[in-house]
Amino acid sequence: MPDTYIVSNSDLTAVADAIRAKTGGTGQLTFPVGFITAINSIQNAPATYVEETYNDDDYLISAVVHGSTKIRQALFYQASQLTSVTIPDNVTEIAAQVFYHCDSLPTISLPETIVSIGEHAFGYCSAFNAPQLPSGLTEIKLGSFIGCINLALDNLPTGVTRIGSSAFYRCEKLALTTLPAGLISIGLEAFYDCQKLALTTFPATLERIRGKAFCGCLGLTTLTFQGTPTEIAGDTFEGCTNLTTINVPWAEGAVANAPWGATNATISYNYTG
Repeated sequence: MPDTYIVSNSDLTAVADAIRAKTGGTGQLTFPVGFITAINSIQNAPATYVEETYNDDDYLISAVVHGSTKIRQALFYQASQLTSVTIPDNVTEIAAQVFYHCDSLPTISLPETIVSIGEHAFGYCSAFNAPQLPSGLTEIKLGSFIGCINLALDNLPTGVTRIGSSAFYRCEKLALTTLPAGLISIGLEAFYDCQKLALTTFPATLERIRGKAFCGCLGLTTLTFQGTPTEIAGDTFEGCTNLTTINVPWAEGAVANAPWGATNATISYNYTG
């Protein structure tokens, strides 16, 4: 949808002059009856709108968002054939379920201005892969990327302090090697079945890891805690069959539920290496 504006008499004169210049005419131009009234009745385009394109089967296939600073909740909910979305550079928030089950969406550019991505915002976008997340994010919320089986991020924004429940549930290609240095909590099933996850350390700031947070993460082999959490759920590492070494800086018994589901792991207590 192109921008439209109120047209003044001077605008009409300019149009007429342009036509005369092109045609070489010098006389007064005559417009059809009602033409000037129709032109003058054109109003400004709405401040915010979505330009949409549909295929022959009436499925939304592309969209361009104009003017918004927030992409409203469930805007493209279950738009299963959507393949292209352009959002403004000044957007600060993607609300909950905006792209939920947009199964054909391969990627979109996420502006650096974004500071919030809502719950289940990209839930079950099976084709989706973002090259990076906006640096201003401080929290990955409940189910933000649940079921994004092609999501292959190399790292998370450095300011992230909380990773919500099921945030990366079954993101099979997620191959993170580090977590943000200021991370405080990891929610229930946050990295459930992320088989390519390749973490080796947990930051000193980490306080809580909820149940089955790393269940089935076969890429984990050796983990070192740099601080002492107050809570690690008893099934945190359930199904991590390749995890054989856990290094911790605390004494045996200081953190309950050891070995936290890692049945094949040896725990090195009072580790200082």
